[in-house]
Amino acid sequence: MKQELQYLREELNQWVFSHHENANKTINTVLTIWSGVLVILGMIGTKFMEINIEKTPLYFIAATIFFISNLILYLEALKFHATANSFYRIAAYITVFYEKRPSKTVKVGKNFSWELANSEIIAREIENGTKHKKSLYINNDEYKVLILISLILIVLLSVVLYFTGGVMGIIQFLMLLGCILYIVFSICLLSKVLKDTSFKENYNMRVRHLNTFFQYALDTEHYTPEEIKDRFGDFYEKNMQYLQNSTVK
Repeated sequence: MKQELQYLREELNQWVFSHHENANKTINTVLTIWSGVLVILGMIGTKFMEINIEKTPLYFIAATIFFISNLILYLEALKFHATANSFYRIAAYITVFYEKRPSKTVKVGKNFSWELANSEIIAREIENGTKHKKSLYINNDEYKVLILISLILIVLLSVVLYFTGGVMGIIQFLMLLGCILYIVFSICLLSKVLKDTSFKENYNMRVRHLNTFFQYALDTEHYTPEEIKDRFGDFYEKNMQYLQNSTVK
């Protein structure tokens, strides 16, 4: 049993490390892409608002590069979500089949309690409306901040493209239309990233996996309802109630 727990802990640590490394790699990749935009804008010079048809393709190319960076951020956010889902699944398995709620008779050290205690404290802070609740939507800011900055720059480039195009021909119109589509899709991507990287979604994943393994333990008769109550106190009922409330919302 201890050998399996050690293996699961090592696997969990690898997923957590990957989870954090993903953010650093994302920032480096996006900044590298943005450096290409600086090169393009450097070719234009300082007269950004000068009416010159020859400059408009460069504005469109710059906007395209920013949009590509938004796509990369979105894909990395999906990877972030998948990674979080994987280690929350492992953590839930450890919680249900190895841990026991601390009490007067159940002492930490002789029993494992970390994942269970951590989950219960987070749930209590959310329920009581403490400062932890304020962080429900401010987790992993790099994804949404970079997309937001890129979105603002696409909007600015679109405005510059419109005012520097002179008499708008079909090519200028198509480029401006492309920029508008970039803006619309970037807003959609930002909305999706806000949801997938929020603390609330992370906590929801934790609760869903916990309840999945609780139900599996009951279905396989590994625990009886009485054994779950004795081992986890009201933690099981609170998780079920949170999941039901989330489903209703």
